[in-house]
Amino acid sequence: MIEELLNPQSAFRAALSAAFLWNDAKVTTYILERREHGLASTGLLQMQKRPGRPEADILLLAPALDTTWGHPAIWEKLLAHCVNEAPQQGLSRIYADAPDQPLPVNTFTHVGFRVFTHQTIWRLASQSLESFPRQGGGSIRPQTRADEWALQRLYARVTPAPVQQAEGMQADDALKPPLLNWWRGGIHKGYVLDERNEVQACIQVAYGARGVWLQIWADTRRPDTSHLHELVRHGLAVIRQDGVRLPIYVGVCDYERVLGAVLSEYGFAPFTDRAKMVKHVMQWVRTVTPVLTPVLEAAREVVPTPYTLPEEPGQ
Repeated sequence: MIEELLNPQSAFRAALSAAFLWNDAKVTTYILERREHGLASTGLLQMQKRPGRPEADILLLAPALDTTWGHPAIWEKLLAHCVNEAPQQGLSRIYADAPDQPLPVNTFTHVGFRVFTHQTIWRLASQSLESFPRQGGGSIRPQTRADEWALQRLYARVTPAPVQQAEGMQADDALKPPLLNWWRGGIHKGYVLDERNEVQACIQVAYGARGVWLQIWADTRRPDTSHLHELVRHGLAVIRQDGVRLPIYVGVCDYERVLGAVLSEYGFAPFTDRAKMVKHVMQWVRTVTPVLTPVLEAAREVVPTPYTLPEEPGQ
């Protein structure tokens, strides 16, 4: 959804980009064409690998379920094939950002995807930026490489365990959390809220051709929301100072609901509801296993023993 809001592109352009890669963000296109089946005969799926990670995102599924030619069976056939092909591409997880509606969510669920969080995307019109100051908060500074360990601890502190598991943090120690690894395109900036020489929160600003994305990492369980206000004000001030006049989007997960109340005070309004889903891919592992060969014990020597029948009485 972030790519669609910031840098939308056609399915044809995404297919061509697979031949001219700047990194390993390969786009794979699957086409369903079954002439003998009239119900689910034609469809298209595009999936893009995340650079440097054993993960991929579903970019496109067509036709849409609410169109004349759309049908859940089309999506399920394409998704099932995509999941079967994933181990050959070295993928451990496949992600889908679907509309939070019963039909698309159930369609993904039938193929083994599960919802790990719900998200509401809030939107601020570009005209509203003029009412905010150009300078940000004094306790917020640009993010540096020295903040990496503190940001890892911040992610572990503010992200629920099921979400961390869905994002692969409990399966692969070599992966960096999403807070430290922005794999999407566009210009990306990071700022940290530093209080008493300790990183308390972080805000990231990503610019695209059609919009701006604000990603806020903070403890939303604190009764005092002043740090959230400071982060939002700083993000808006940075965007205005950079001279960008595009719609601004913020994703609020279901465990961050208080952030939505803060955003509404700055003119943000709910834009769309999404269901973030993941499918863990079964991996084939080659290991060496000793084969136990049964050994037959040698037969013992048979020694004949003489035996005499007892005589009956009277004989």
